[in-house]
Amino acid sequence: MGEQAKFENLIALAVPVFFISIGIELVISLVMKRKVYRLNDSVSDLSAGMLQELVGVFTKVLLFGVYIAVFEAIHRPSGAPQGTIYGLPINIATWIIVFLLVDMIYYWFHRNSHNIAIIWGSHEAHHSSQEYNLSVALRQGAFQRLFSFPYYLPMAVAGFSPLQFMVCSQINTLYQFFIHTRLVGKLGFLEYFMNTPSHHRVHHGVNPKYIDKNHAGVFIIWDKLFGTFQKEEEEPYYGTVKPLTTFNPVWAQLHYWWGLFQLSRKCRGFDKLRVWFKGPGWKPEYLGGKAAIPEIDPKSFRKYDETTGPRLKVYATIVFVLSLPIFLVLQRTKGLPIQSQLILAIPVVVGLAAAGGLMMMRKWGIVLEFIRVPLFIFVAFAVTFAQKREIMFTAVGIAAAIGIAQLIWLMYEYRRLTVQAA
Repeated sequence: MGEQAKFENLIALAVPVFFISIGIELVISLVMKRKVYRLNDSVSDLSAGMLQELVGVFTKVLLFGVYIAVFEAIHRPSGAPQGTIYGLPINIATWIIVFLLVDMIYYWFHRNSHNIAIIWGSHEAHHSSQEYNLSVALRQGAFQRLFSFPYYLPMAVAGFSPLQFMVCSQINTLYQFFIHTRLVGKLGFLEYFMNTPSHHRVHHGVNPKYIDKNHAGVFIIWDKLFGTFQKEEEEPYYGTVKPLTTFNPVWAQLHYWWGLFQLSRKCRGFDKLRVWFKGPGWKPEYLGGKAAIPEIDPKSFRKYDETTGPRLKVYATIVFVLSLPIFLVLQRTKGLPIQSQLILAIPVVVGLAAAGGLMMMRKWGIVLEFIRVPLFIFVAFAVTFAQKREIMFTAVGIAAAIGIAQLIWLMYEYRRLTVQAA
């Protein structure tokens, strides 16, 4: 299994490529004078991606670990020496088969995630942006792995190598990053069999004819085979049928399930359970039934936004950026005890939620910022204490003073904006 470990962090290794690509797309959109990015929305996108990776620190064993466990339980001979190849042979033929199987299984999971409410709750966050750009590709459902991993276990039972599964599943994910763009038109003959930016724009559309279409990962052939293909005609309007009205990335991950819980409380009898497994938007007839998906009126359509002072918006962005170092430590460090991982994860989650609240100029964002600053100082002090370096103690002291000054400025700026808005 040592070989397989080399491939566990392909996506983590690609993070610099993601950010460079986003920067290139942003520059090209400015040159073309097309407004493709909004700061508050993009910070929310990237925050959602970070939350997915943070949750992945604790749940990635489900996707790869369980696959390996099932594979070894069935196909590893008793007493076989470490490094022995067992199961199906690893050759060009099985690489091709695994790649196609991973893509087809992804199609069915993805399709079901749009048609089963409880699974949609794990995926809806990815669709909740009303923009469509490369940063939206990173806006992922933090808990989606909890629902996706069982779909792939038949491959382990059949004897397909965990190494091949790991590589192919991550390549599948990496490919999908690059099709989240409005700046690339149709790609000629590739449109017949590949999932392209044009096809995937349809998937993110909320126009009625685009809903629940084009679920493909790499190859659009699955949609054409199983009746869910729709070509792009007019450019879609993006987001969800009921727009998400928050830039809080934590609530974006949880709000749909909370809505299902509230709805199930109003239901009678077996409908309390049925509401979780019917399609998104389903209601029993005595609660009004499922509403029709409305056509988009270009004259009245408005993207969700919030009016925030430019200085507060910059401050919120800084709060987001300050969460990155601890996030990267968590993502790159191996062997940390679970307690240490949790201690590091908490200030990052609080910081991301605080940045979202500050982008919307909410009081709870201010409160979270007053929690975040001491948490970050505590974590910095704990790391410094473990390292026992005097110069680091001085740095933490300076950081603490800066943090207190930040909070004083934040209270002043929030009061100024509140008075200005009154």
